Amino acid sequence: MEGINLAMEHFEDQQLALSHLTDLYDRSDLFRLLDNNDVVRLSRLREGCGFSSPENVLRATGIATRRVLRDGLTELDLAIELCDRLERRTGLEMKDFSAILVCHSHTNSEVTERLVRSLRNRFDLKAQSICGYNFGCAGFLKLLQEGVVYLADSTAVDARIALLNVETPETWHDASDRLFCGIVSAGATAAVLQRGGGLPISVVRADDFLVDPELRINPNPLFSRDLCDGFDFHGHQVRRCVMRMNAEPVFINGIELMLQNLRAALAFADVRSDERVVVVPHQPSGKLLKALIAAARTEFPQCEMLNNLASFGNTISSSVPTILGRLPEVVAANGLKPLQPGDHIILLAAGICMTHISDHMSAGHACLRWSLCPEDSISGESEKQAPQEVH
Repeated sequence: MEGINLAMEHFEDQQLALSHLTDLYDRSDLFRLLDNNDVVRLSRLREGCGFSSPENVLRATGIATRRVLRDGLTELDLAIELCDRLERRTGLEMKDFSAILVCHSHTNSEVTERLVRSLRNRFDLKAQSICGYNFGCAGFLKLLQEGVVYLADSTAVDARIALLNVETPETWHDASDRLFCGIVSAGATAAVLQRGGGLPISVVRADDFLVDPELRINPNPLFSRDLCDGFDFHGHQVRRCVMRMNAEPVFINGIELMLQNLRAALAFADVRSDERVVVVPHQPSGKLLKALIAAARTEFPQCEMLNNLASFGNTISSSVPTILGRLPEVVAANGLKPLQPGDHIILLAAGICMTHISDHMSAGHACLRWSLCPEDSISGESEKQAPQEVH
């Protein structure tokens, strides 16, 4: 596997920061909750070995509930509601942003392009002001990198970039696939990237990495697309193009990529022995996350790793910003002491590379600092359920 390049761009002098992080998890009118009884039922829709019990699902996934869109709703409905909430949070209209970057992951990139066109028409945006990306699990860090480069090159002191992550993985997975039916969850998050006012960003790096054939364990692709007769997450039989996963090499290389990125982030941050490091990793599954946390604690005992799976699941690119938007609550739910100004916040992600699914994986990291900023600039506007600690 190619190593992490440490020749990264630094942005401290730009005073770039993340603010106004928000999501839609409280919108029960948009989502239907699936508990572990539902997952057992879905996993048994196709002949074969499904989950044996709800307790087995919890042990395997670390998740108690996950979300899917309600019948009749689409990714566009979710995206419009997210934009409306961001407008209320910021007091800006979508057309006031210097750029809008949207990540919507799918087996078909045309779905992402269609979503962006619809948002452009809905909010009367200029064509060049909104861009769509099919980035997968590392999508927030890739969006953040795109936004940082844009903002660093901008001469406008009041430039603001909207980062939207709109994920409906239930629309491109087979609900009877045991590898996915228990972990994927819909999610939608929005963040603003600007100069000053928020969580300062010192570095961000995200890229695609070739996984050496010797590290793939078997000759099968890491991921593959499969046009098949399967089931949706409402239990209806459908014909769709779904994603299949070669679990073992994805598991092993996903952990190693996040560990490599953690090493690179710590090397850049130059953390002193008396400084605190809180790590916000992508939330892939209970087994993978626990293995990552165990390995990281052995190598980096000073790092505090966060788990937010129980009530949220794997929401693809919106997993990391979901935690950021409720960071004090997630820290408390993990049994950790409250954040203090100056604490290092390291973001990590690794997962499917949507452009080279068979032999690459995408991964990245970012270094931020916790700061005393207005509470409403980093937390949601509505009441949110407290995340549950996962053991």
